[in-house]
Amino acid sequence: MAKWETREDSVNSEIRRPDPRYLEKGLTTQCVHAGERWPEDRVWTSNTPIYRSTTYFYDGAEALDDRLFNREPGYIYTRGGNPTQSALERALSTLERADATRVCASGMAAIHLALVAAGAGPGHPILCSSDVYGSVFTMIQNIFPRLGAPTLLADFTDLDRLEATMAAEKPAIVCFEVITNPMTKIIDAPAVIDMAHRHGAVAIVDSTYTTPFLFRPLEHGADYVTHSVSKYLSGHGDVLAGSVSCRRKDYDHLLFTAIQIGSTLSPQDCWLAQRGLKTFPLRMARQCASAVEIARFLQAHPLIERVWYAGLSSHPQHEIAKRLFPEGRYGAMLNFDVAGCDSREKVFRFLDALSIILPATSLGDVYSLIVNPARSTHNWLSEDELAAIGIGGGTFRLSVGIEDEEDLREDLGQALAAVAG
Repeated sequence: MAKWETREDSVNSEIRRPDPRYLEKGLTTQCVHAGERWPEDRVWTSNTPIYRSTTYFYDGAEALDDRLFNREPGYIYTRGGNPTQSALERALSTLERADATRVCASGMAAIHLALVAAGAGPGHPILCSSDVYGSVFTMIQNIFPRLGAPTLLADFTDLDRLEATMAAEKPAIVCFEVITNPMTKIIDAPAVIDMAHRHGAVAIVDSTYTTPFLFRPLEHGADYVTHSVSKYLSGHGDVLAGSVSCRRKDYDHLLFTAIQIGSTLSPQDCWLAQRGLKTFPLRMARQCASAVEIARFLQAHPLIERVWYAGLSSHPQHEIAKRLFPEGRYGAMLNFDVAGCDSREKVFRFLDALSIILPATSLGDVYSLIVNPARSTHNWLSEDELAAIGIGGGTFRLSVGIEDEEDLREDLGQALAAVAG
């Protein structure tokens, strides 16, 4: 059997499996403890050290051979695995209820890995949500077609049309976000996953916006779940990381693909990500609570034309969000349109007037971050493509941080006044 073949008894997944000591505990307890002090590693520190070594050796040739041919779990070369990396992977597997997780050098590396592992290539079409993170949109539209993989885009909120598209095009892979970036549409993930499987497709769900705090796609049948760990899970703007979680039957092939692609996350970044993970639920609870109030404030403001936030009853998919997410929690991302703010000068005036909210292209940080997608995260799309998604010149994406809510309202209010002036 080749190393990468699917196998139910994968030893590769053993050191990346959920932590059984904390599976039945609360999310915050899991974030603090899961994955650390792994009995088999015989490491008894409060947190896993940073193992900087690239190469591992054993007492004899037979022990090394057992690991080379996957008869025993262990480490050979850090591109394939590392104890610091495994601690983070076990924690993420626990949070996602996954059989195993692979961490990557970025969120984009994670999505790329999941697509390749799922079989993207000649004769294996990819169907992706049209409202998706700009770099994923570009990769789907430009990179994979060069590799022979046909690609399709569709509105995943229109389930009838989506079903017709799947029936006609027969995609091999269906890829989407539960809360879309940047328009914060809500995709009925269980329905789409079920639909994908009925039509013989692999379902990949990017759960960066939702996180395990709101939704666990694997519990609803997803085949692969990806995260930009740089965002909410790590949460401090100091690490670039991604992850792919899956079932055991898919993990050997995922690991084989990851080793060949070389998308390994460094031990230093693994350690930083796990340190950030320990406060993730506390941060996320605060951010969700503040986002609801900020959305209400903006909705009532005379200079705001439209607010998209799943916690508002005006959101087109509000009822879906209520069904999918825990009560009263709708994430910390929203977007809004500022009236008359459709020129470069006015966009810059609004952004420059902000003093607490920081203009930046990231999200999920302790800082509140804002961006004008048409001029940043989606600037390479044509006007027609932007309009089809719903992005206008005065559309802003806001990632609510952990600052005092009243300070955020005041900051937005004075910036809007500056634009009006």
